[in-house]
Amino acid sequence: MIAVPQAADQFANAAQLAALGVARVVDAATVSVAQLREALLALTTDPAVAARSADLKRQAREAGGADRAADLIEAELAAAAGSDG
Repeated sequence: MIAVPQAADQFANAAQLAALGVARVVDAATVSVAQLREALLALTTDPAVAARSADLKRQAREAGGADRAADLIEAELAAAAGSDG
């Protein structure tokens, strides 16, 4: 992924993706075509990026995938709504 954060939590999310080894972060205000090309080629030709992506995919599936994530979010929202009243 080529992350181009614009505001708020996008900067932290982009940094986390880069730290996980599956993204390059670029600055929309200063990035050049050559830099975008280099980032794209680096990400799509690096076997370590492919392996890390596959590992993250496996971990997400083993944890229950998107359905489990949605269940956890809904449970947190319900708990927060219950503590407000």
